[in-house]
Amino acid sequence: MSSILPATGTDPVGAAALLGHADPVELERFTALEDAIWGQGTLTPAVIEIVRLHCARVRGCEFCKAVRYTAAIDDGLTEAQIAQTDVPAARREFSAGQSAALTLVDHFLRDPRKPDEERAAEIAGILGTSGVMEVLIGCCAFASAELRIALGENREPHGSGVVERAGRDRAARSSATAWPVLEGPILDPDMSLPGVAPGLARPIHERVTALWSGRDLSPELVAACIIRSAQLLGVAPDDPVNEYLVPPKAAHLADVDGVRNWPTWSTEQGRNEMALAEQLWVDPAGVDAAITESLESALGVDGLIRVAWNLILIGQLQRLALVLHREP
Repeated sequence: MSSILPATGTDPVGAAALLGHADPVELERFTALEDAIWGQGTLTPAVIEIVRLHCARVRGCEFCKAVRYTAAIDDGLTEAQIAQTDVPAARREFSAGQSAALTLVDHFLRDPRKPDEERAAEIAGILGTSGVMEVLIGCCAFASAELRIALGENREPHGSGVVERAGRDRAARSSATAWPVLEGPILDPDMSLPGVAPGLARPIHERVTALWSGRDLSPELVAACIIRSAQLLGVAPDDPVNEYLVPPKAAHLADVDGVRNWPTWSTEQGRNEMALAEQLWVDPAGVDAAITESLESALGVDGLIRVAWNLILIGQLQRLALVLHREP
């Protein structure tokens, strides 16, 4: 589909441009999260960049694939390595930390479940408990690519594609090397993320709180989307992992069988939002203009952007929870 915003070849593209247009407060949260990933965590710039670029390749984001951050280049990341991120047999060409991070990205995007116990213990030993969480939170943040892909902003940047980002002192790595464990439902506003810096946790907490505010999606529709996302991820209603995916609030607000039958809903019940949700979660590049045009007509461009961003958040955080908790 073409871009939903009037644009010229020199305009900024991507999530920052879209969010800046639709919701400056969300843009601040998004920027704070990205800055915290680069500046308040324990991962080296090369590991963060390899995670970002692998996410871009798997998702098919032309903009992200074409960009390089100077902090990672200064940290020794090479184009030869970048070209091999999606080649499992080439993982020996990466450092232990880079290889462990790439494995987590594969689980997050391609098979959202915890690695087997031996590999999970090995990854936690290499990255530390906080490092595991930082990689997964990075995957959530870099999923901003889905917004630009779905809404027609998936263009390569003009110019060099190099983004200046100075390397910073890494936070001291915690001695904890156990696989992180969530304490409750990932989409509960009161949930806490284990072992991460406040700068990483705060923007996510604020986004989850805003999700339930009713501003862009009613709480009932948020609940339905949470349940439907879990269904599409292959989680059965009696699977214990639902404890981490579906907050009690959502379970009380939406009926599981009713959610499965959303195509029979009326527009007022949220049929168009559910149609967009399924496309975003399954194939963001395949979002049909018929879906976005109906929502744009009802909500305006800004409302469409905000709804899409909220739906992406649901899918991101549920994948994070599955990688942490679901049995292999």
